[in-house]
Amino acid sequence: MTPSNPPPIDVTVAASQRDPRDEPPAPEGVRVHRVPSLHPEDVVTLPSGLRVTSVARTLIDLADEMTREDLIETFAAARRRGLLDMDALRRSRARVEWRPSLAMLDSVIAEFEG
Repeated sequence: MTPSNPPPIDVTVAASQRDPRDEPPAPEGVRVHRVPSLHPEDVVTLPSGLRVTSVARTLIDLADEMTREDLIETFAAARRRGLLDMDALRRSRARVEWRPSLAMLDSVIAEFEG
């Protein structure tokens, strides 16, 4: 990726009551993900006031976008930085809706637990 072609910004909208078919298109460079809800533990408020998903929830969400090898490297980077909380990850994983990436995610979690 180059500065003229940055990666998209992912935005999660929780508990939206609007029909997604009626939503206006997202601005260019933004991908909107709609989820039924986010548990309070899956959201962190930064000092600036910006609400973002927790590290655990972000790792779960990344499983939908990454290869297994990339996800392993991302878990390893989080561990090196002291951000990988396996208990929080297991709790967040237990709350997540069905996704095709869950089998791969579960195998990566098992690798980091062992």
